Amino acid sequence: MSFSSMNSLLSNRIPKPQKRSVNEWRKHWGQLDQLGVSDEAIRAAEPQLMSLLEQERICGACRGYPLCGKLGDAKGMRDQLDYHDGNVQLKTGYCAPYLEHQAIRRAARYSTYSIRGERERKLSFSNFPLEQQKRKPQLFEAAKTFALSYRAGDEEKGIYIFGPAGVGKTHLLHAILNQLEERRIPSIFVQAESLFDRLRSAIGRDEELEPILEAFSSVPVLAIDELGHERANEFTLEKMFRIINQRFVRNLPTFFTSNFEPPALYHRLSSDLLPLVDPLRSRIIGMTKLAYLDGEDHRIATMDVLDM
Repeated sequence: MSFSSMNSLLSNRIPKPQKRSVNEWRKHWGQLDQLGVSDEAIRAAEPQLMSLLEQERICGACRGYPLCGKLGDAKGMRDQLDYHDGNVQLKTGYCAPYLEHQAIRRAARYSTYSIRGERERKLSFSNFPLEQQKRKPQLFEAAKTFALSYRAGDEEKGIYIFGPAGVGKTHLLHAILNQLEERRIPSIFVQAESLFDRLRSAIGRDEELEPILEAFSSVPVLAIDELGHERANEFTLEKMFRIINQRFVRNLPTFFTSNFEPPALYHRLSSDLLPLVDPLRSRIIGMTKLAYLDGEDHRIATMDVLDM
């Protein structure tokens, strides 16, 4: 027997809703009293109330959106009581299983753009160097709070972490993204140079750039590593500005790591590129909290040395 057949059979075993008196409707939905609904309005709204009972019957047996027992356009939707101008009405919105299903689909689509291996997926707040947690407690707590509380759609600033190599900047980005992934919040991680390598490769294969640019511009959380190390030219700066400007306008949180503080980004470029660089720097500063992270190069301190 198929899953859909099982779901239908389960729904059919639940008794069909029966008509009720006004007092029974009030007892079943205390909200009717809270909204001040009259007896006359309740009697007039009996078809809508019966519809809500039928919804309870079906949704009570819910096994997830793909197996939704509702039909047609009603699949994935949920009605709620509303009272307006003396009449009982139904407000319709997406149900939680549908929203979760969509979030999983979006995460799967965005994951094709995120370049992260097994090593990166093991980086967490718990194994972030303890000395750095103590040296930069505000940065550590800000990153952790975001990762644990952010919800897609929240208007939050990201963090621009700059400082020397090996101090844990990238580790902190992956700790954030791993926590978000566990919470099913879609995100993308990419090194700046890898992003433009992907765009150049797409051009070489005569592919459309728009889907790639839109993915980076619209993903709920974007993390760009090693900003300022890419081979910057007019092409890369234009595309970076497109992504950053779209995220700036949409209030989407964006995280960066770099060896350069924002005012020094791309400081070695020729003056004819300044019309692109200046607004890019300005938006990055406006959309992030700045954090300087220094200290001992953790990679050098923990390197393996063979006895010769």
